[in-house]
Amino acid sequence: MLPTPEEKHKIQEATICNPYLPLGSAEQFFMMLSSISELPARLKLWIFKLDYENMQKTDSITRVSKVDFEELSNNIAKIEVDCKESWDHLKAIVKHDGPTQIKLNVFQ
Repeated sequence: MLPTPEEKHKIQEATICNPYLPLGSAEQFFMMLSSISELPARLKLWIFKLDYENMQKTDSITRVSKVDFEELSNNIAKIEVDCKESWDHLKAIVKHDGPTQIKLNVFQ
């Protein structure tokens, strides 16, 4: 669950109105999440990485067993879509992270 801009604004207003009152742990957590650039893209990229690793582990099992080619076709199509989306997420993340080696590799 990511904080909405409205929630972030309300927490900031409360902090301004009551500067000596510390934020609760949930509010601190929301403010920390909102400070991470491209958080949704980062989370989606992480999920893709975990799913891809799981697919690689089950690949050897698939080679030995009977294969449902329709299911295999659907899985390949899903992987293709996920790969393209992950590439877009990575580009969005790199924009905010400054000049790094990843940024140099992505835009070559």
